Formats: sequence, structure tokens, C-alpha cells
Amino acid sequence: MERNDYAEAFETGYSATRRFLLAHGAPLDDAEEIAQAAWVRGWECRDQLRDPGMVGFWVNSIARNLYRARFRGPMATPIDNVNASYSMDLESLELRRLLERCGGRDRTLLERNLEGYSAEEIAREAGITSTGIRVRLLRIRNMLKEQLAPAA
Repeated sequence: MERNDYAEAFETGYSATRRFLLAHGAPLDDAEEIAQAAWVRGWECRDQLRDPGMVGFWVNSIARNLYRARFRGPMATPIDNVNASYSMDLESLELRRLLERCGGRDRTLLERNLEGYSAEEIAREAGITSTGIRVRLLRIRNMLKEQLAPAA
């Protein structure tokens, strides 16, 4: 991904990443900091991005992992400080609409992934390989992308 493309994605996606974190309970200051760190990490690892059109979703997954990591370390934010007042936004409504387009197994798999479970964790539960989970998730995302693409 080229610098200008990433800069354009950042301009349109940074606020969405911030809202994504707020919707997942991050306090405002943490949401700002984590969103910035996620976009920086995305830039540093941009050669790993398979589909430049999915950069926003990819950076949000980085942000989700960074946010989850805060609860693992010794300086974790106590759950009492989590901002629960930010409960629903347009992104969550859109996500629900997308999940409704998925079949039962696909929906469950995608929900587990969106809840922050890694492919390895999901694979252990499902009894298949983590590579199999990643392939299924990729197929689900491609199917949703095709369904949402404007008819040519």
C-alpha cells in the first residue's frame, strides 16, 4: 500500500477506529491513544495487508488487539473505569446488518472473531486448524464484500 493511499485511509478511518474503541468500552483518552497506535502499527506492517480495500477493518483489528492487551498486563485498566455509556452507534448497527447476512456457522465464527478471539482460540473450540479458521473468515468477508458491492 502506497503512502498516499494509506494517508487517505487514515483520514477517513481514524475517527471510525476511535468510535470502534469507544463502542467497545475504551475511555476517551485510551481510545485516542490506541487508535493512533493502531494506525502507526498498520503503517509499519502494511506489507502484511492482503486487501488494501479492507485497511479500516484491518486497523480496527489491530486496535482491538491493542485494547485487549491492556487488560492482560499489570497496568490494566480496572473494569470499573470502562465507559459503558457509549453503547450503540451506526457501526454497530451496520455490523448487525452484516451478521444477519451470514448463515449460522459463519455468523458464529465471525462473531467470535469480532469478540476478539484469535484464530487459534476459535480453532481449538471448533476442532479444526487455525489456518482453516482464517480461510473461512476470509471467505465470509469476501462473500459479504461481494453482496455489498454495487451492481455493475
